[in-house]
Amino acid sequence: MTVAAAAHPPGALAELRGWVAVAAASARANVAYRATVAASVLSNVTLTVLRGYLALAVWEAQPGLAGYDTRRAVTFVVLGQALMTTFAAFGGMIDVPGRVENGGIVIDVARPFGFLRWWLAREIGRAAVFLVSRAVPAGAVGVALFGVVLPASGAAAAGFAVSLVFALLVSFGIRYLVALTAFWVTDARGTLAVSSLTMTFFSGAVLPLTIFPGAFGEVARVLPFGAIVQVPMDIYLRPAGGTGIGQALAFQAAWALVLLGASGLLTRLALRRVVTQGG
Repeated sequence: MTVAAAAHPPGALAELRGWVAVAAASARANVAYRATVAASVLSNVTLTVLRGYLALAVWEAQPGLAGYDTRRAVTFVVLGQALMTTFAAFGGMIDVPGRVENGGIVIDVARPFGFLRWWLAREIGRAAVFLVSRAVPAGAVGVALFGVVLPASGAAAAGFAVSLVFALLVSFGIRYLVALTAFWVTDARGTLAVSSLTMTFFSGAVLPLTIFPGAFGEVARVLPFGAIVQVPMDIYLRPAGGTGIGQALAFQAAWALVLLGASGLLTRLALRRVVTQGG
């Protein structure tokens, strides 16, 4: 390789380095305030314990509710809480509205990395930190207190791992689209609040979606929100020899493609609205 070639790495390598740099910067920002991290860990552990005992009480009173026995229900709740935290099923965590409000969006638009890719790379860094610092401690406490059901097969374990990638993409796509509304509305807090409640409820983070009966349950299960918590846990808890893992992953992948495609389109429309002084 010539000196010139070394100085200008191939496009794919430069792109990868860009992703790593942005994700790493986001990760550092999310661990910068140790008191905040400690408080978040404590709150997540507390929620995991409380929800675990609540699940025990409910399923001991109603065995087989939503198609789960007690151990599987507790597993759903304990690991589901970890997924909820990692993938921000409670909404938010993408500060486009704040950047629009304070004018920092002008700097974001000027970056050579690309607006959508920038926020997705930041989200990858944030999710990695939340997985290690929030989800793992809470999950460890939950396992110690309640025990969990392990995947019944290697296919279920592998499918669960793949589903986590799609869960992150779906969650990001939904929250990013909501964040972009800041380009059109004066105050995005109302939109963010509604989306937070909707995501939390319909992702399966509060209750398994299989608990909802009739047409309401059918609609809830085809919406993209379930791809964040419900679908990964369905794959994780699938019995040995159970089919449908590929179908579940395809459901997540389809929604991820739709949401990221819509994100790209809406990004182009939103950035046209950015007007800086002088042009």
